[in-house]
Amino acid sequence: MKKWFIFSLIFFCISFITLNAYLIWKKDSKAEHTVYVHDWKRVQERNIIKTLDTKGILMPQEEYNVYFDEKDKEFLRFLVKEGDEVTAGTPLIEYATPELDQVRDTLESDISQAEGELSSIDEYIAKLLDYQASISSSDTSYAYEYDSVFAFEDDFRFTEDIPDTDDTSTSNDVIISQIEQEIYKQELEKSKLEDKIFNYETQISLINEKSDSAMIISEGDGIVKDVNDQLGNPVVTIASTSLSIKGTLTEEQLKKVKVDMPFNATVSGEKGKLEGTIFEISSFPENEPEIDKKNVYPYEALLSEQAEALPIGTTADVKVTLDQALKVPAVPSKAIVKQPHGEKTFLYFLDKNGLVNRKEVTTGLRSGDLQEIKEGTEIGQVVMTSDQSHNKSKFATTMQPTYLKKNAFKNLSSKEKWESFLIGVAER
Repeated sequence: MKKWFIFSLIFFCISFITLNAYLIWKKDSKAEHTVYVHDWKRVQERNIIKTLDTKGILMPQEEYNVYFDEKDKEFLRFLVKEGDEVTAGTPLIEYATPELDQVRDTLESDISQAEGELSSIDEYIAKLLDYQASISSSDTSYAYEYDSVFAFEDDFRFTEDIPDTDDTSTSNDVIISQIEQEIYKQELEKSKLEDKIFNYETQISLINEKSDSAMIISEGDGIVKDVNDQLGNPVVTIASTSLSIKGTLTEEQLKKVKVDMPFNATVSGEKGKLEGTIFEISSFPENEPEIDKKNVYPYEALLSEQAEALPIGTTADVKVTLDQALKVPAVPSKAIVKQPHGEKTFLYFLDKNGLVNRKEVTTGLRSGDLQEIKEGTEIGQVVMTSDQSHNKSKFATTMQPTYLKKNAFKNLSSKEKWESFLIGVAER
């Protein structure tokens, strides 16, 4: 009798354990069980920025080469020396020529030609501004019909195909950004033409003042970099005082970095950051390509504000912004669970009823250990960041007093405050 009882007890215990283990581990089992949650985080509003690091050097944005043709001219003297700071219109070289009237006529012809080009640029910019104003983020009637509005100049092409998407605002923003860049380039050309006209007018004025000689003057502001005493062209080289960041990109970086992308740069010993946009990227390697040799491609980045008291040649650490999502719901990357052999992604939420709730979400930009959530969550919701495998299970976790702040209670509604109060009284 005693053996029978012992065997019966053992059989009962084994059956009980086996049945409960089956109910706990059986997929979609309705048996309730509790999971201990070790790690959890709240969904937060964050700025997610994907960047690329490279190097650059502060260099003059432009260099002006001054040439002297000795035909029918007699060189008299240089009026500047290396290191001199000059402005547009500063005399650089004085020379004599018996054909001053012809020089004057040539300069007047150059002025007429430059003024014609200036007028064409003004008309082109006006067309660009009109087209830009016609684009509305809520109206698709303009986004893909730019050819029917007016013909752009031959050298203007959209740098990227318009994305095939229902998001009209996004596609229009791409067009507007490229138009703004084209306007900026045309404004630069306009400024150069205006400097040329000023240059020609100044030369004519100097010829009128001095009937026996003429002068070559500076086209822009800068510092005299080189003076060739042997009169080999260029006889004078002027580096502009406007600085830009110049450097090179590897083949992998070239695939990611695009013109117009914003950047910030830090210089050793300087607290402030330099900011601007990528202006130009060469599609040709810096050096002649060779087998088994890595190519690098020159780039230039324009500064939104000129750096003060920074010498030419200063090295800068450049951080290019490849993509960004500002003020978006974000969770740690490890909170994301991907469906095996599928494209679906999930988060395991801890709801107010004390249950783990798995929900499908749509992810966006990822950078470092932060993942943007486009759809499927709200700011403040609690998600598991480890042991995500228990859907519809009850959960328990340790209290984290650091999360208990006044702001948390202020954000509760009156109903939630009363519910919490009554639950506390009932539990006592």
